Amino acid sequence: RLETGEVAIEVELTSASEVVRRALDDADVLMRTSGPQSAVDRVHTAMHGYLHSLCDEAGISHGDRPTMNQLFKALRAQHPTLADLGPRPEEVTRVLGAIASILDALNPVRNNASVAHPNEQLIGESEALLVINTVRTMLSYLENKRRQVDILPPAL
Repeated sequence: RLETGEVAIEVELTSASEVVRRALDDADVLMRTSGPQSAVDRVHTAMHGYLHSLCDEAGISHGDRPTMNQLFKALRAQHPTLADLGPRPEEVTRVLGAIASILDALNPVRNNASVAHPNEQLIGESEALLVINTVRTMLSYLENKRRQVDILPPAL
């Protein structure tokens, strides 16, 4: 898959905005035509937009121009499906905290090592794939958790 430019983590988002879907589609095209370094900016945009749409969908308030970390923090604290982290909540909370650190690292990678800006040095191909697949993993996890809202039993 690395040689062909295929993304290892497939994501199917049912609630994403058109901007998020377009950014993911653009990332797929860029992966095939220009390589993963060109797709980093698009997956960053998709992740930011998806977090924004999840907050809006769940009625979670946020500022006018929230960062990805601000949105993720709000989701972790207030989204109904993220209240139940299964039988090992402490460990899953630690994993989500690590993901928050990754999200925080995406901004400087996008701004200083991708084609989003005229940077002299780009992130390596393997590292770009790491970023892309990490974002896609997180999108997949959040989408799966979001879908649980639709199957939750009615409150008594």
